[in-house]
Amino acid sequence: MARSGTSLGTVIRWDDDRGGGVIESPDLPGDCWVESSAVHPPEGAGLRAGQVVEVEWAEPGAGGCPFLAVRVTRRDHLQATPGG
Repeated sequence: MARSGTSLGTVIRWDDDRGGGVIESPDLPGDCWVESSAVHPPEGAGLRAGQVVEVEWAEPGAGGCPFLAVRVTRRDHLQATPGG
């Protein structure tokens, strides 16, 4: 049975050319693929490594990750250290 939920996470990789990246969250047992179309608000839809986000995720994943971001909201008032 597919799972879904909402978690805080950290962007660990973003590729503007590919229009997507990877988010890690301590709530998930694997990485979460995110496409720029899932980023809200859509203005400046790119993310950056180290950015904290709220991620609505679902299974199955995409982009080689076990989870897929359905909606990602930037949490610019929070900070993280990549790999931390």
